[in-house]
Amino acid sequence: MIKKCLLVGAVIIFVATLNAWAKLPVIAPERWVEVSGEITQESAHTIVKSLLDLDAKTDPSPIGIRISSPGGSLFAVLAVCDVIKNLKHEVITVGIGQIVSGGVLILSSGTKRYLSKHSMVMLHAPSLSIRDWEPSFSEFQEFSQTLTKIENQMYSVLAENTGKTAAELKEEFQKEKWFTAEEAIANGLADELLESVR
Repeated sequence: MIKKCLLVGAVIIFVATLNAWAKLPVIAPERWVEVSGEITQESAHTIVKSLLDLDAKTDPSPIGIRISSPGGSLFAVLAVCDVIKNLKHEVITVGIGQIVSGGVLILSSGTKRYLSKHSMVMLHAPSLSIRDWEPSFSEFQEFSQTLTKIENQMYSVLAENTGKTAAELKEEFQKEKWFTAEEAIANGLADELLESVR
C-alpha cells in the first residue's frame, strides 16, 4: 500500500512538472527571425530590417525570434534590442542551444521569453580585442571612459529586462557565468521552459 502511494505521488509530481512546461505560441513560419552565429553590424542590419518589415504588416500575430548565438558586437546587439522594444507587435523570443553574451540581451528583450530544455546561457562583462594599437595615455583614458559607457548601456538593458538593478548585474557578471535554462529563468533572463521548440 505504501509503495503504491509513493508511486502515485511520483506520477503526480512528474505530470505536474510536465504541465509546468510552456507550449510555444503558434507563429507562422514567415513571422520568424533567426539570430544565429556571431552578431555583427551586418547581421544586425538584416535582423532589424526583418523585424521592421514584419512589424509593418497588418497581421496581428506575434513576431518570433529564435536565438542560438555566441554573441558578438555589443553595438549591434543594442541596436536589435532597441528595435525589439519599439515594435508594435508582441515579440516571442526563444533561446535554443547556446545563448551567450549579446544573444542573452536579445533573448531577455522579448515580450514573452522561452528557453529550450537543454539550452545553456552565459553572460559576462563586455570584452574586446585590440591589435596593432599603441594609444597615448590620454587616448587610452578616453577609450576607457567610452567602454564604461557601453558597459553601462548593457546593464541598463538587462536591468529593464530582469528587474534587477544595474549595480547588481555589474557585480554579478564581472566574470562569465553559465546558467542552465532553469537557472536563467530564475534569474529573470527568460520566462518559461519549453515543452517543445516546434
